[in-house]
Amino acid sequence: MNVVFYFPLFAVFIFLYLFYYYVVHPAIISPLSKIPPGHPTASFLPLWIWWKRRIGLESRTIGAAHQRLGPVVRLAPNEVSVASLDGLRKIYVGGFNRTEWFLQFSNFDGTPNLASMLHSNVHTTRRRSVSNIYSKSYLFGSSEFQKLAKICVLDRLLPVLEEAARADISIDIYSLGCGFGAEFFSGYAFGSSFGLDLVRRGREDERERFLKNDMTKLMGWKGAKLAAKKLENQLLQMCMAAEKHLKSRSSDVKDGKLQQIESEVLERTSTYPVVYAQLIGSIRTKENISDPQDAMVLAASEIFDNTEASTVGVGIAVTYAIYELSRRPTVQNSLRRELAAAELPLKYPSQQQSLSTMVLRKLDALPILDSLVMETLRRYTPVPGPLRRYVPKGGTTIDGYFIPAGVTISSSSYALHRQKDVYPQAESWQPERWTSTTDSTTIRHSKQIESDESLENVRSEQDLRRWFWPFGSGGRMCIGNHFAMTGQFLRPSVRLRTSTYHFIEIKLLLASVYLNYNTTIIDDFGIQQMDAVVGAPVGLKLVVGLSRVADD
Repeated sequence: MNVVFYFPLFAVFIFLYLFYYYVVHPAIISPLSKIPPGHPTASFLPLWIWWKRRIGLESRTIGAAHQRLGPVVRLAPNEVSVASLDGLRKIYVGGFNRTEWFLQFSNFDGTPNLASMLHSNVHTTRRRSVSNIYSKSYLFGSSEFQKLAKICVLDRLLPVLEEAARADISIDIYSLGCGFGAEFFSGYAFGSSFGLDLVRRGREDERERFLKNDMTKLMGWKGAKLAAKKLENQLLQMCMAAEKHLKSRSSDVKDGKLQQIESEVLERTSTYPVVYAQLIGSIRTKENISDPQDAMVLAASEIFDNTEASTVGVGIAVTYAIYELSRRPTVQNSLRRELAAAELPLKYPSQQQSLSTMVLRKLDALPILDSLVMETLRRYTPVPGPLRRYVPKGGTTIDGYFIPAGVTISSSSYALHRQKDVYPQAESWQPERWTSTTDSTTIRHSKQIESDESLENVRSEQDLRRWFWPFGSGGRMCIGNHFAMTGQFLRPSVRLRTSTYHFIEIKLLLASVYLNYNTTIIDDFGIQQMDAVVGAPVGLKLVVGLSRVADD
């Protein structure tokens, strides 16, 4: 009888405790209760944001929530999104550790790389060992990079475009742009003779196989594990070829004059495996990895991630830049006049042996080209979603809200790039919004910033470039940032700088196209951007027609 009497009371007590723990405390008592929830249930249930992620609306949903509710929004009982400069400084420059979400970017059965390392101390060691070879000064002054740029642009890309223009054959810019990004970076990593060969005529099937495997792996589609394994095997083969080349350079000639002649021919026709050589040496010495196979797999995992980033980053940016330019012939003409006035040696055919430091610096300084790339990366960010971190011990205060330790916190480029007070008509592609930031005042400011002067003393809260965040910021930002973009950089103490390596690739490709050709859209079905881990076109294509520009 007593048991029967007490059981309902016990059940009521358990119910009340659970109700308090899972509903009342997170919704009313927790410090996070002061943060506006993105949905009425977000304070005590994670189902709302989980569902938005599942149906591919995460970034759009978070961006809309910030527009309604302000810079700090609660997404779930233990998750917060931030869209403010204060948040960027404290979360990303402050070195908050990544969440386990990043482990999906490991390769070779969990072998870590800079994208998947969770703890800052391990990440810092690896990053410092290779960051110099991605710096703007290194790239512009590197004879190997200059030679590689010539090979990829003048020898491989432009002949494909010229043949398409002469034969009136349409081109899938998304496929070609992704292939160019992958080939360019792998050439820098392994040498032009040992990297990927995806752009040249006759390599279309190989390019499509590579891109299909890469997208299947990235998106986790059916067959993702098999696709990843194929790509990993391909990367290992390139590592072994680069390793063999490095050993042949350092060893004495053992097989007589024939081997010496073969080596000299290769030196003239190929570039040095810059990234692989730097990585493998650092892994063996600074990370104390003595086993050659283990060291090679670590290097392969790192280069795999960087190649993947270059593939989708360049492919997406070039696709949407050409999409917008193809709809605006007057902007095409303005860009072409700027390129022609700069006298860049990118006209087809070209007799250049390399693209010199002066050429790369000229390309870097073109304001119209720069504004086109900046606006494309703002409006069509290749990685639009949140970059998750854990709040460290002691908690943090952002924009007046205290956020306790252990909470998942993030910012997303999609939300940051749609701040209406910073980017009016944010959904519209307006490259002219950037031209006012490239005047002499900005140049003076950039010199101040180079000396690590406080950001607040240099730029206003509404400065477009402070909110520009396509590649992250802080010590964990995209390591290949200097490879892609030759733009203007923010390098204050908070390191809100843009990505250089991808800018270089993007600008070289766009300059090569529009100095020689006009573009028109043939098929843009599915051009709307995915809301996923990468912002590729839904249709994974943009088909354009090319017509030769008349020589002056």
